[in-house]
Amino acid sequence: MLVRFSVRNYWCFREQVEIDFTDKRNYDFGKECVRGDFLEKVVILGGNGSGKTSFGYAIMDIVTTVTGFTKDIGQHTEACFINGDSGSDRATFRYEFSWHGTSVVYEYEKTSPFRVVSESLTVDRRSVFSYDLDDPDASFFEPLLAEVVGSDASCLDGSKALMKVLHDMPRRDDSPMCAVFDFAEHSLYYRAMWRMDDHIGMMDHDVDPSVFIMENGLIDEFEQFLRGVGGVDISVGCSGGGITVATGTKEIPFYQGVSRGTAILSRLYVWIMRCRDRDSLIFFDDFDDLFDYRTAENVMDYIIRGSDAQCVFVTHNVELVSCDHMRPDCCFIMGHGCLSSLSSLTGKNIRRGNNLAKMVREGEFSTTDESERSEDL
Repeated sequence: MLVRFSVRNYWCFREQVEIDFTDKRNYDFGKECVRGDFLEKVVILGGNGSGKTSFGYAIMDIVTTVTGFTKDIGQHTEACFINGDSGSDRATFRYEFSWHGTSVVYEYEKTSPFRVVSESLTVDRRSVFSYDLDDPDASFFEPLLAEVVGSDASCLDGSKALMKVLHDMPRRDDSPMCAVFDFAEHSLYYRAMWRMDDHIGMMDHDVDPSVFIMENGLIDEFEQFLRGVGGVDISVGCSGGGITVATGTKEIPFYQGVSRGTAILSRLYVWIMRCRDRDSLIFFDDFDDLFDYRTAENVMDYIIRGSDAQCVFVTHNVELVSCDHMRPDCCFIMGHGCLSSLSSLTGKNIRRGNNLAKMVREGEFSTTDESERSEDL
């Protein structure tokens, strides 16, 4: 499980920005959003241009770095990769995992989307390896890894991360490195679009949602999902290799016969099904752009109750922080290069029934800079 992530000097983040899933407070409500001592389901609020999408790109950078997935939805834009206001030419990514009671920290630096210039891995504060291409004399590798990289570490030329090399080799299932590999292999960035979705992770190709629903025998469950979550009462069938909508005596191809919101809801359903049993992280970026408030809240409720994954819901809709499951330590505000939980921005004792959305709008959680942010929400 990812317990902390930070990024610096990347896209709009000149200074370090961190999300800490260990910052759990003692609220007696919203227990569906936590797992043990960790935050599991969180919401990030932010106005346009606040950095929400860039933060999602940052968390998912490990996918390309370690697995080799190459799907590019904009995160690999060379001109934007390094922050333009910084004097450094390196972006820094740091991931801390809790893996069967063990702390695993993986950190690396890049000068461009595909050039890795330093890496380190520690397990319970014990160094497994570390190197910097600009300071080769300071490199350290455990004996078994030293055999992999060779005496001159010639395989480390910046074109490929050492963790990518290790990922592609046979390994033991009980190796702490699996914390990094599993996260990189199973995590997903999802962004809903009108005619198609953007995603990073799990696969480089796109799969027809119609085909997925049919091949997995999900038509009845999908119909119930539309009715219960989206309030869309339609009869779904299949014909000609795709799903359909029955209207009287006619069957219309599904994506020609439903609204944009329903089309997006159907594709989101397919991604939820793909990820339902994955113990990793899903970053839902502006998932509710074309949903009414009730549908957006129902989607969150469905995922919170049914998914084993860590989930980050990104939204402009401040009302979502007041849904039944949310709690202040699981709600974050992003803007001006900062990411802060609501619980860290107030000294008040918040109870179930407090209207968090109203408190956000009225500036209850604001610092000096936050007052500007709340006006955008």
